[in-house]
This record gives sequence, structure tokens and C-alpha cells, in this order.
Amino acid sequence: MVLQMHSQSNSALLISFCLMLVACGSAPEKQNSRTEQANKLSARADAAFLQGEFESAKNDYLQALRINQSVENAAEIAIIRFNLARAFHELAYPEQAHLQLDTLFSEPALPYPPATLAAAAALKSQYYLEGKESSLALSWIEKGEGYCQKKCTVAGSLLLLRAQLAQRDNRLDEAQKFADDAVAALKPGMQQMELANAHRLSGEISLAKNDSARAIHSFQQAHAIDRKLGIPGKIRLDLMRLGASHERAGAAAAALSYYSRALTVSEAMGSKQGADEVRGLLKALQIIPEANISGPQ
Repeated sequence: MVLQMHSQSNSALLISFCLMLVACGSAPEKQNSRTEQANKLSARADAAFLQGEFESAKNDYLQALRINQSVENAAEIAIIRFNLARAFHELAYPEQAHLQLDTLFSEPALPYPPATLAAAAALKSQYYLEGKESSLALSWIEKGEGYCQKKCTVAGSLLLLRAQLAQRDNRLDEAQKFADDAVAALKPGMQQMELANAHRLSGEISLAKNDSARAIHSFQQAHAIDRKLGIPGKIRLDLMRLGASHERAGAAAAALSYYSRALTVSEAMGSKQGADEVRGLLKALQIIPEANISGPQ
């Protein structure tokens, strides 16, 4: 199964931490009954989380955690605590989210897989970034890099976090380099969602540097991936960013086309707030769209 961090905002960087949560490099072994029970609960929790049923996911993860603790299954304990942190975060219990992650770094500690510890550190960094606690975010990025050694699954995500931190501090050249490094790190792998995030961040940094041509290219790359993955919220965001880039470049007609498409996607998603946001952008172009406008395909 794959871990993916739920996005927090359509206007913020959408980072998705991905972990291949299987026994890496080991042959399949027959599982005992308690491990099988824990795995079923964990799988049910994963499904509930993806459906937005965070309370149900939390309860199943807690049951799976207790079972794995009883047999000292270190790898699964680390995974479940990671997922529990995400569930608590979605339920607006930030202290509980951090507690689940902190437990992985506390003594006495089981021999948890370094890749999972790197992901846990990255997730803590992301939460601190959301809380505008930059120094703590940086310290956890560095801790994650220590576990990752540039080889683990979240190496690209850690680079994206550094890019986002530099962007926040208006160190745009440095942010661009980190974003480009993240794209390079993610291209050889299977993390297409995170690769789209990297392209999108690169585009946002380019836009902030008034490099509309580069921004357009980056947002087009993100849009192509998001359409392939079928993620409406991110497709909408890509279209809005493409509209903004063309507007910045003085291409009002192209900007109108992308904003209109973003409005169509927003309405198809049933997002009134999203549709109103796009209408505001269209109004700024002095365009008054009709309801259910169909933009160019």
C-alpha cells in the first residue's frame, strides 16, 4: 500500500509523501494470525482515510497498532503511527499528530526502518511549515535527510520542503534550485503525484520571479500528470496557475481560456467556493461568465 499526505489547501503547495509500505527486499513470509488481523484493520483504515472518514480510520489504526505492539512488529508500528498522525491531523488534533510521530524518535525505540523515519520527519516538517514555524521545519528536514541519505522514497519530498521554506523566505533563486533538484530526484521513480507537485512549485517560484514562460512550462507539466492521475482539485489548481501565468504575460485571451476551464472543473466538482474564486479571477479580466460555462477543452 502507499502513503499519501492529504492536501491542506488549493492555494498552498500540495505535498504528498509516498512510501511503499511493504517489506523491502524480503521474500514473502507466511503471516501469523495476529499480523493478518492487524493488516486487515490497517487496510480498512487506509480505505476509510481515502474516503475522508478520518474518525473511522483513526479507530482502526489504533486497533492495528495495539496488535502490532503486542508482537513487536517494528516496521508496521512505524507505518501505523505515521498514518495515525495523518488521521489526527485531519481531525484537527495537531498535538496528537505530533505525539504519534515523536514516539518513533523516543527511547526506548524499536529498530524502525530508516525510510519510514525519514518520512515521519518530513511529515513533522510539513506540519511545522503549515504552522509557520520555519526553524522547527528546517530542523526536521535535516533530521529526515539524515535518515534518508538521498536514497529513500521521500528524498524528493524533503527537497520540496526545502524549496517551500526558501520560497517562504523569498530566497527565490535557492527555492528554484531545490524545486529543480526535486524534479530530477522524482523523475526516475514512480511518484507521479509528487512529481506534479514539484513542477507546480517550480512554476509558482518562476511566476514570483516574473518568468512567465518558464512558469507556463512547469504548470503544463503538472497539469499533464494531474490529468493522467485524474485529480480534479489539482487539475483546477493547474488551470488557475496557467491562467495567472498567461495573464502576467499579457495574453488575456489565453488567460480567459484557462480560467474558464478552471471554472468548469470547479463546478463539476461541486465546489461553490472554488467556482466563486475563479469567477473573481474572471471578473478581474472584466469577464462575466454565465452559470455552468463550458470552457475550451
